[in-house]
Amino acid sequence: MGMYVRSRQEMLRRYVVFFFSLFIMSFGVSLVTRSLTGTSPISSVPYVWSLNTALSMGTYIIILNAILIAAQLIMLGKSGIRENKVELLMQIPVSLLFGVFIDVTMAILSGWHPEVYYMQLLSCIAGCCIMGVGIALEVVADVCMNSGEYVLHIASRKLKKEFGTMKIMFDVTLLLIAVGCSWIFAGRIDGVREGTVIVAVCTGPVVRFLRPRLRFIDRWETAPSSQYMEEKATAQSAHTVITIGREYGSGGHEIGEMIARKLGIPFYDNSMMEMVAEESGLSEQTVREYDQKLPHSLLYEMIMHDYSVPVEKSISKKDALFVAQSRVIRRLAAEGPCVIVGRCSDFVLRDNPGCIHIFLHASAGYKAERAAAYYGIAADRAAEAVAKTNAVRRDHYAYYTGQTWGDSRNYAAVFDTSKLTAAAIVSAVTELYSHANK
Repeated sequence: MGMYVRSRQEMLRRYVVFFFSLFIMSFGVSLVTRSLTGTSPISSVPYVWSLNTALSMGTYIIILNAILIAAQLIMLGKSGIRENKVELLMQIPVSLLFGVFIDVTMAILSGWHPEVYYMQLLSCIAGCCIMGVGIALEVVADVCMNSGEYVLHIASRKLKKEFGTMKIMFDVTLLLIAVGCSWIFAGRIDGVREGTVIVAVCTGPVVRFLRPRLRFIDRWETAPSSQYMEEKATAQSAHTVITIGREYGSGGHEIGEMIARKLGIPFYDNSMMEMVAEESGLSEQTVREYDQKLPHSLLYEMIMHDYSVPVEKSISKKDALFVAQSRVIRRLAAEGPCVIVGRCSDFVLRDNPGCIHIFLHASAGYKAERAAAYYGIAADRAAEAVAKTNAVRRDHYAYYTGQTWGDSRNYAAVFDTSKLTAAAIVSAVTELYSHANK
């Protein structure tokens, strides 16, 4: 893609969304805190300090953010400060405003003191969900990160550690400080309870669930004045591109090749790996290792993911590869008609009106037999291998798109390869292609 220029009107809309997101997040934090089941990890230290001194929780959040900004300055050094001056300066008003919002929302909820445990738990869960809404809106706004997230980004880059690992270390450190301060000040533990764990574990999945459902805000922010400064911007919609989602063992690669051969257009599947490696700067071996899979379970990835920023800005290796892969797919689509297999290509090109998205599936028995015959998998292990591979692809697709893999609503046509011949499917797809190019 080319350079993306945000107009003044779009920036105004993004800041409106961002400041609204700060208020929503603060309300969620305050509701969790008022539930008496604990508070969020980042708020635990300010909350404990506010319980034992005359200053408010919001004031201590501002102080904590000032400490985190100072830590960023130390880690970045002079050259890094110059390069990140805007991001550093933006954190000052954001920290001040968030602290004010915390005090305002704590005051609004001052009369809320649930005594029954299930009501406390429900309040905590509701607060966690509200926080998730706020964070999802912050990602949609895409103008600034809060100090807690930004310090983790810098630390992750400096130490070359995954964001999720740094986040756990950061949260645990804050919780230990909160527990220690609470014990010293009051002789008991305040602010760290089961609600803290609920927030730490559940916020990521909530954001992941909500983010794809907020695309209407994306459209409101960017329409109608933002534009791509790129010669090929119009060319992307001028070419008819066929994307093929497929279950493992359904014959997607072979059918894709047949379609491309019949139409006389390029075919891309595993051949993209070299291009993605070049785009990402990582080795082709690493690209193949992460291709269409998550290194851990979907739930683990959702909890550990850097959900505070758009995937394009994530420093995670798997996210960097997905972004590089998406760029390659868009570039191929802009260059001319082609057939692209897998790699969430239907989602990546979802706004391209020249695309024909199809999905191939088959019965379990057919996929197992084909896997044994074509991929050399032992017959007694084929069914298990097929199920495992498709579960990995399903999780990968859900993680990056927020949609259900194989949902017929996302495709122009869905074919059962165990009931239709490859020739019949090729004929149907080429007919769709011909119709699209009339």
